Amino acid sequence: MNQILRQMRQQKIPHEKGQSLVEFALVLAFIIIPVTFVFIETSVILYKYVTLTNAAREGARTGSIYLYMGNPDNAACVSTPNVGDPCGPDNARSAAVADSVGTTVGPLMPPPPDCNGAGSLTSCQITYGPPTAPIPDPLRSTDALTITVVHTHSVLFGAVGEQISLRSQANMRIEPSVVISP
Repeated sequence: MNQILRQMRQQKIPHEKGQSLVEFALVLAFIIIPVTFVFIETSVILYKYVTLTNAAREGARTGSIYLYMGNPDNAACVSTPNVGDPCGPDNARSAAVADSVGTTVGPLMPPPPDCNGAGSLTSCQITYGPPTAPIPDPLRSTDALTITVVHTHSVLFGAVGEQISLRSQANMRIEPSVVISP
């Protein structure tokens, strides 16, 4: 019996030559390559989402612990700062948050995030919640700070033409502080 099986294996049937090559080509083209691309694309999207989440958290943390220091060189900044003042705590805090978000996103998601409202693939929005104190505080102590980071991802490196919007948001309370003049 073993002899017969061995002889059958050694015999080559002429019309079946190359069958395994054709089967491998079909499996490669319709299963292996698409699954590989889906795996790579999913990994890139997951990486970008985790990076955006970390950037939003870092930006919120930077904004919540930000300590405003007045600028003695500018006459408008010597007095108690007002909200909306060009050197007031909102603008200074927003600049620190934008810098923190940009640093956290890093060079792997070019271009850097834009927190100024201009068009970019990655943007961040800084919003302040309603005041919790009955007296308005120019430093926004104990107010809510929300950082929203949005990134537009091109599917398959732009080859498909589809885009996915990835969004992450972080909330934190601004810690109580006082104005410090250097």
